[in-house]
Amino acid sequence: MSEKPPRLDARVESLASVARRQAERRLAAGEKPRLSRLLLSPTLAFLGVYLGRRGALNGMAGLIDARTAALFSLVTEATHFQMAKGAQGPSPGGEIPAFGGASLPLSATLICKNEGGFIKKCVESLDGFHEIIAVDSGSTDATLDILRGFSARGWPIKLIERGWPGYAKQKQFAWEQATRDWVLSIDSDEWLDDDLRRALPALLAAPNDVVAWKLRRPLAFYGQEQVAPKGAKPERITRLARREKVRFDESALVHEGLVADGQILETRQGFLRHDRALRIDRQILKEMTYARLKAEQRVLRGKKPSRLRIVVNPWLYFLRIFFLNRVYLYGIDGYILARTRAAYAFVGETLHWQLMKRCS
Repeated sequence: MSEKPPRLDARVESLASVARRQAERRLAAGEKPRLSRLLLSPTLAFLGVYLGRRGALNGMAGLIDARTAALFSLVTEATHFQMAKGAQGPSPGGEIPAFGGASLPLSATLICKNEGGFIKKCVESLDGFHEIIAVDSGSTDATLDILRGFSARGWPIKLIERGWPGYAKQKQFAWEQATRDWVLSIDSDEWLDDDLRRALPALLAAPNDVVAWKLRRPLAFYGQEQVAPKGAKPERITRLARREKVRFDESALVHEGLVADGQILETRQGFLRHDRALRIDRQILKEMTYARLKAEQRVLRGKKPSRLRIVVNPWLYFLRIFFLNRVYLYGIDGYILARTRAAYAFVGETLHWQLMKRCS
């Protein structure tokens, strides 16, 4: 009996490591990245496998092999490009400030694991909140020390250490620990800018029929910290809500969100900033986790895979992100992000097809 080939997510995770090493060798040899290679090499890699190696004769398996080759080329070229930027990773540094006092009748909830490079900035932006619920699932870096440092400086942090039940269930657990009427769910690599902080009192004073607010979150790009260019389209996500009027969909394995029972409005003031922008060879591993969970979720819900979606959805994802979300305004960084999201769509659709095929 022949062995089944490795699943696509495992293949991509292995190729990402090879791509990183290739990019490192290029830099060590003094080779500069070229935009033409970043734009053209993935297509040439696809054609080389699909036509040159007669992948077209192997049906869906040949198409998957060709697209995987294109993805490997993309990760190699984009990693080389991003490494040449020399961007530094996050650092928790700096003294923890004293708590300024609970001026807002508002709870914040966050879940964390090994977020030592980001969580200080996140918590600092919650100054004035009545309470901060932090649920940690086994950090081995500086995360717990940082949170305890905030507590020692008078910050109203309730730290809970708990095993990992999944994104939605962990966030719902944190939500249920809050005691105020209004609650903000924030990721530990996010933070409130000053304009959004100033807008909070007005948001909390919303009429009773308003149960939640969608906050604006600009996309994060590797090596960039500035506010989004004028005209860029931020994400709008429900994060601020009345505690008893919303819940997380615990059946969701990925892309968990708040489900509201009532009216949701959108704020046009300030931003929920997101600082986690990983280099593509690392980001692609995160996308593999999301794609795997999405595929497993579809299988559990009895959804059938589609060959057409494998072919079409990656391009639709790219076009939506690049043009409708206007990430073209970020130049080559936006192009890399849109191609990374397209890779997520490709792997998610393909894994769904592979999982159902193996179950049949």
